[in-house]
Amino acid sequence: MTLSFSALNFLEKVYEKIFKEKITLTVKIFFQNLTYIILGYGVAATLIFIFQILVGRILGPQEYGKYALIDSTAAFLSIFMTLGVSTAAIKYNSEKEDYLRQQKIISSSYFATLIISSFFAFLFFIFSNLFSETFSISPLVFLTAVIFSVCYALYLLAMDSLSGLHQMKRIALFRALYGFLVLAFLALFLFFSHISFITVSLIISFVYLAIFLLITANIRNYISFKVDKAWLKNLLEYGLYAASGSFLIVFLPNLSKIMVFKFLTLFDVGIYNAYYFSSLSIVILFNTIFITVFFPTASKYSQKSLILIKVKKVTPHLFVIGIPILFIIQILVLKFFGKQYLIDYWLMFLFAVSGIVFFLYSLYVWLFYSKGIAQARRVVFLTILVFVINVLLNFYLIPILFLRGAVISLILTYLFGWIYLLCFKRKLID
Repeated sequence: MTLSFSALNFLEKVYEKIFKEKITLTVKIFFQNLTYIILGYGVAATLIFIFQILVGRILGPQEYGKYALIDSTAAFLSIFMTLGVSTAAIKYNSEKEDYLRQQKIISSSYFATLIISSFFAFLFFIFSNLFSETFSISPLVFLTAVIFSVCYALYLLAMDSLSGLHQMKRIALFRALYGFLVLAFLALFLFFSHISFITVSLIISFVYLAIFLLITANIRNYISFKVDKAWLKNLLEYGLYAASGSFLIVFLPNLSKIMVFKFLTLFDVGIYNAYYFSSLSIVILFNTIFITVFFPTASKYSQKSLILIKVKKVTPHLFVIGIPILFIIQILVLKFFGKQYLIDYWLMFLFAVSGIVFFLYSLYVWLFYSKGIAQARRVVFLTILVFVINVLLNFYLIPILFLRGAVISLILTYLFGWIYLLCFKRKLID
């Protein structure tokens, strides 16, 4: 309780310092929920940090690179496993706190996700050789990624159901439990046998599945065997826009790993993943924490003008404070990986910049999604454009600048997406 109160008090002081105004009740509730998520995800992050360091040191860059490829491929495949249905469930559940309405939405989202994930898992297994050739990876790596992606999709469905119900305390508890379980199973495997990149991936997959089952049991009163066709249609329509747009927020860094492997080596993928883990993954964690509370909160309000004003005020602080912090964190974290992972200060600086631009791009994407389907369509168009730009930049810059080229591609891509959304921000208050 003391730790939670201290975190909340700190957030309130930062708010009043930046915005030069007394905190309102609405903002105070937002920060209270944010505090729960910070604590839960903070515990999980600490445990996952230990997990990643141990895995990176034990496997070495070569084998760690294989694990990174599974993680990256699974991140892409998981988009097909949900088709954005769980995101749609957050949007519609958070708009109105009505038990029968929320029961229909959650039941429909569970039905849709289970059917969709089963279909695509079967499809990917049947054509595994074709898909593995497309990704330039072995069939074993691809099939492991399929298992990983299904389990992650189910975990995401359960966590997003809690998010739509504004049950931030439970989200925090289950996220912390996830961290404990992952580290506990790694310790168990290390005690009884030697681990491999496959073992590591299966440990995470199993824990995702376990959390899904626990949350499902926790919210069983919201789940019935009756599927509402009207809500199913709404979830699929909004979900398709959400899936095709939001996945690039986090997938682009993972796409870069795949592109690095295409032009360089598995050793380089391992090095890239170590830098990614020590910088951009930290920003992604903070982004996940923030969006978990921000998206359902923003979805409640049709007018986004006050939110835009606050985002504009905080933007300069993100660059001035965020880049040095990320740079220092990388210096500290990379030392834990060992001497095999060489220090490159320019690469560290580029990853720090990419983290800040990523967060701003993500923030505006979720603001547009909180407005509704019309603005979600705009993000879809941007998604196609951003994806093409990133692929072209990777093809051009990685052969010339190597790992730095991959990160510069990320920076330019996120920067373009952010500026594009800024040009249409008036649409959020119309």
